[in-house]
Amino acid sequence: MVQDINLSGSSSKVNWPSIIRNFRMSKRLKQAALAADLGVTQAMISRWENGESDPPDRVKRRMAELVQDAFVVAPAPTWIDLVTLNPGIEFVTDSMGVFKAVSAGALELFGVSREAVEGRPADRFLGGDFAQTLETLRNKGMFRSDLVFAQSLGRVELTNGAAPRTVLCDFIHWPRISEVRAVFCVHSGAVLDEEKYQRRLDQRGQKIVTRQTF
Repeated sequence: MVQDINLSGSSSKVNWPSIIRNFRMSKRLKQAALAADLGVTQAMISRWENGESDPPDRVKRRMAELVQDAFVVAPAPTWIDLVTLNPGIEFVTDSMGVFKAVSAGALELFGVSREAVEGRPADRFLGGDFAQTLETLRNKGMFRSDLVFAQSLGRVELTNGAAPRTVLCDFIHWPRISEVRAVFCVHSGAVLDEEKYQRRLDQRGQKIVTRQTF
């Protein structure tokens, strides 16, 4: 079962003060600069960030565009290179489920070389709940930028090698848009013991939680 946290629809479901403030600070913009882009006064930005009033629909639509564009942070070679150097468990897949980059930590977990895994389908190496997670992310629109991020818990089957094994993992997944507007999914995870896995599952109540964009 999948739980959706929907940011579309009525403004009561969207924390506009947080969205506006966090976007502005992440881009290092002063209130006056964001106000100029939105065609409003600096005082209105302040009121929205303080929760004193709700932005009009045209501003919400513009903020949605700005947040989407903010996904493009660096050229793909730069952030993909950083993924490969990560000592933790992290990898990138495209819309077809093919590995584009795999971290050093993930290679150790998989027990394979970089040449053996990158450019090949993820389902050759990862089964169990992770295979279902990839399908859910695809159906929910991860590769159409319909999701801000998703979280998943599951039993991941490491199918490479003569002795396949199963590990319990907690993943966060988010879209990354390249400079040519291709959407990839970055998966960052951690291996859990049975106690931590069950505790996190009890806290969330679902194996997969998705947060939709505007």
